[in-house]
This record gives sequence, structure tokens and C-alpha cells, in this order.
Amino acid sequence: MSKSSENKIPRKAKGKRPQYFEDPAVDKLHLMLMAVMEELSVTKDRIDTIERLIEDNGLFERNSIDNFKPTPEVEIQRTQKRLQYITRVMRSIILDQEDSSDSSKELEFNEVVKIVSK
Repeated sequence: MSKSSENKIPRKAKGKRPQYFEDPAVDKLHLMLMAVMEELSVTKDRIDTIERLIEDNGLFERNSIDNFKPTPEVEIQRTQKRLQYITRVMRSIILDQEDSSDSSKELEFNEVVKIVSK
């Protein structure tokens, strides 16, 4: 058996994917949430590594990060980036609302964006 065939990973798992909830859409959301949690966990570990390296190399102390006060310009940039991120993540909901004629749903979504982007 050649090395290239030994190292190949199957593209899809065999068998039926387990269903945990009655509604398949809830299962899909559950899988999405798990993927986001995994990504966030890795990101937190990487940030911790960066903070430790910065402190170990004498650039600044880790508590400087907690005490950092962004300028109004930085706050505006962060808010813009945050809104772009929320829009990307919530894209399917936004598209559904654009197709819907019910404006009460749109208001509800805009309220969520406002709360999350603070």
C-alpha cells in the first residue's frame, strides 16, 4: 500500500448522521453552534498564547489588555467590523426577512443587531 493512499481521509462519514432533535433544522443549528464553539475555543487559546508571549518578551503586561480604552475612532471601526460580522453570520435570516413582507420580523432582527453590537 502506498503512502498517499494511507494518508487519505474519507470525504464523508459512512452511515446516517444521528438526529438528536425532532426538527432537522434544530440539528443543523446544533451542528453550527458546535462548530462556532470549536472555533472560539481555538481562538481563545491562540489569544492566550499571544498574550503570554507578549508579556514574556516584555512588550507589556497582560492586564494592559483589560485596561485598554479604545479611542472613539477605534470604537467606530470595531462597531463597523462587528456589524459586518453579524451580517455575514446572520445572512440566511436577513435573506429570509428580505423575502418576507412582515416588517415586525425585520424590526426584531435590527434590535438584536443593536444589542449585540454594543
